[in-house]
Amino acid sequence: MEKNDRLFLLDGNSLLHRAFYALPKTLQTSEGEYTNAVFGFTKMLLRLIEEEDPDALAVAFDLAAPTFRHKEYEEYKAQRKKTPDELSPQFDLIKEVLTAFKIPVLQLEGYEGDDIIGTLAQAGAQEGYQVTITTGDRDALQLVTEDIEIMYTKRGITNIVKYDLDKVREDYELEPKKLIDMKGLMGDKSDNIPGVDGIGEKTSTKLLHQFDSLEEVLDNIDQVSGKKRKERLREQGDRARMSKKLATIKLDVPIDYDLEEFTLVEPDQDKLVEVFSKLEFNTLLKEFGGYDTLSFSEDFELITDYSQLDKLINNLKEEKQIGFKFNFAETKLYQQKANGLTIVYNDQEAYYIDMKELEAKEVVKALKDYFEDEEVKKLSLDSKQNLLYLKELGVEVEGLDFDPLLAGYLLRPSNKKQDLEDLLTEYLKVELSEVDDEVEQETQLVRSLFKLKEKLIKDLKDKGLLELFVDVELPLIPVLVELELNGIAVDEDELERLSSKLQEKLDSICTKVYELSGEEFNLNSPKQLGEILFEKLGLPVIKRTKTGYSTSASVLEELEGKHEIIPLVLEYRQYQKLKSTYVDPLADLINHQTDRIHTSFNQMVTATGRLSSTEPNLQNIPIRTEEGREIRKVFVAEEGKKLLAVDYSQVELRVLAHISQDENLIEAYINNEDIHTKTAAEVFGVEAENVTYEQRRRAKAINFGIAYGISPWGLAKDIDVSNKEAEDYIDQYFNRYPKVKEYMDEKIQDAKDQGYVKTILNRRRYLPEINSSNYHRRSFAERMAINTPIQGSAADIMKLAMLAASTTLKERGLESEILLQVHDELVFEVPTEELEEVQQIMKEKMESVIELDVPLIVDLNVGKNWRDMEEVE
Repeated sequence: MEKNDRLFLLDGNSLLHRAFYALPKTLQTSEGEYTNAVFGFTKMLLRLIEEEDPDALAVAFDLAAPTFRHKEYEEYKAQRKKTPDELSPQFDLIKEVLTAFKIPVLQLEGYEGDDIIGTLAQAGAQEGYQVTITTGDRDALQLVTEDIEIMYTKRGITNIVKYDLDKVREDYELEPKKLIDMKGLMGDKSDNIPGVDGIGEKTSTKLLHQFDSLEEVLDNIDQVSGKKRKERLREQGDRARMSKKLATIKLDVPIDYDLEEFTLVEPDQDKLVEVFSKLEFNTLLKEFGGYDTLSFSEDFELITDYSQLDKLINNLKEEKQIGFKFNFAETKLYQQKANGLTIVYNDQEAYYIDMKELEAKEVVKALKDYFEDEEVKKLSLDSKQNLLYLKELGVEVEGLDFDPLLAGYLLRPSNKKQDLEDLLTEYLKVELSEVDDEVEQETQLVRSLFKLKEKLIKDLKDKGLLELFVDVELPLIPVLVELELNGIAVDEDELERLSSKLQEKLDSICTKVYELSGEEFNLNSPKQLGEILFEKLGLPVIKRTKTGYSTSASVLEELEGKHEIIPLVLEYRQYQKLKSTYVDPLADLINHQTDRIHTSFNQMVTATGRLSSTEPNLQNIPIRTEEGREIRKVFVAEEGKKLLAVDYSQVELRVLAHISQDENLIEAYINNEDIHTKTAAEVFGVEAENVTYEQRRRAKAINFGIAYGISPWGLAKDIDVSNKEAEDYIDQYFNRYPKVKEYMDEKIQDAKDQGYVKTILNRRRYLPEINSSNYHRRSFAERMAINTPIQGSAADIMKLAMLAASTTLKERGLESEILLQVHDELVFEVPTEELEEVQQIMKEKMESVIELDVPLIVDLNVGKNWRDMEEVE
């Protein structure tokens, strides 16, 4: 041991209890064995080792047998409830984990874990260790010295407070060793230690300031104030002495130990993998390398001539299920290029068609009938990309049956990225073998689809997600392929004009700013701007960063009114963002083969099930300002066609009415009332016809804020009122719509009990932070528990609408096409002669894709560009 080595002693019982109550009981093995406490304890242990870097570590546990304290006082801890049945078996499990980590497990009949820890802490300090005790039991604070600190788990297993001498003195106004005297006087309800009647923490602290110890108090009762208190101290002095004894942690437990044996060493890898496999801790298994290698036959047929291709096609005639994947060299739309195509059937028979040798169009043409045969079930990896390529070459794939990434997304919607290898390790506990040959690697990937399908389909079925997968998400892939290939036309002259107009505004603002500052500088440089504002102009410094003055939006907003340069800087930034983030990049995104922009729709990104888009991100195009709305003007219909925007009206609030079953909300929508005016009338206590513009604006913020689980503070900021006013508005809302509050409470409880919430189509969102001891994380999870069933159901409805729209246009043989999906809106490009028919069809189809207890309503708008549109009555 070297001087100042760190010895950590963990209170096993306390920490396992904390982990049990911190994590949802849904953490179980597939056989239903509870593992939440073990998982939480293990994660805490790993985090402690990583962050604190202990040199030595041991864990102490209580045993079930009575201790010397029970013999001293039969009622000791008698009031405590029996250990929950879900927790009891986890004590043996965590000891297995610790054994695999080669961390000593200490326990001794007749003594508590606290006594073992106290004895070892004192011994460790005497031998020169810096000792840290990790526990959720405040009794350990009596052990604090210059060499011993406490890491106290205040709530859960992550909210930790460190207690050294100063912290104990600050919180208790006593020396640590006097805390046992305090317990002698006031007792301890959690351990059923009686103390002296009528004496609490405040009185005991006062007495221990006056006298040095419990014994000194009892020796000088005449000097204690209060007649009743004196009587009780005289009558209950022995009980106080016993209470102190019960509260005192033993420092001389007769346990055999050698502190050198507590030195942290490498774990027993094989044992750890065995234990984590049994507990089904897949993330930890991966971390500790506990996966088998998935090996396939290295045999595959490389097809480099058309006679081999003909033979493959002949073999495929009898096959009703295949896996396929293109090996792309380029994935940019209308420039896609594939080096090869892998096809696997019978789980193992693998073929790689070399498309460097064979013409891609000829290969795809030869396989066209097979790809378009609905009876042949197709498994594909990243199927949208594969279908885009085939559609570009004139093939419309039918019979798409499985995509592991899409299945994985439904099972793990919060994962930032869906990855085949992650799915293999998580669900099959295997890893692909490493191969250098690119073709062999491709065949491995496609072969693995068959292995994954059985497992993932079973999991989807078990979780009630199979219908969503089969009826909504899989059929949506060809629809997204349509949208991406269709793209939308762009008026390049209008785009150039808008860019020039914004540049003129920026130049004008710069001139004014330079005049006010007295010099030219780079307005895009926060450093230079900060020097001008705070040094040259002498404005008050609000906030600093590591590199200088903060000139963030919140800082500039706080400075408004202090100098006329501030609103100009804010205006400059607004125009600069429009130009650099939205307008100028659009020019680079125009595909000059089609003269259109083809955004990419992401089906497997958001946790709520909504689609997102990139290149460009259409969801982010600002529409609240006039300048922002001008960007939409560049998106236009081709000659002889119009853009038709079909937008669900207040779909999230309608979903809220349906799932909360609030009679007032349902009635309002059935009667086609203006919901914001109605809410304003209800909340502000006025007649509907007397509602002002401002009241309706606030009511709108309340309606949508409630759907997102907004706090009084958040609402106050949104509508510029005090927190108290916002709180009153929310209370009034719940008084008028009581079942909305019931719904919110119910969803939070569902998330706590199950670990997830569901949409109307059973889409799940897991919320592990719902039981977090961190207030901000827990509050965020609670808001998501409220909002996800609403927003996710709106996403489900939009996807049903997209499927219905696409199917109907094809069935009717119409030329109209879906171009975009943004928020609650679908944008179509419609030949003028089809306009009336398509308007009628889309209104009818989109309003009837699902039956709710309130009507779904769509608003239709038509125009030559996406900004200048007229409402269709």
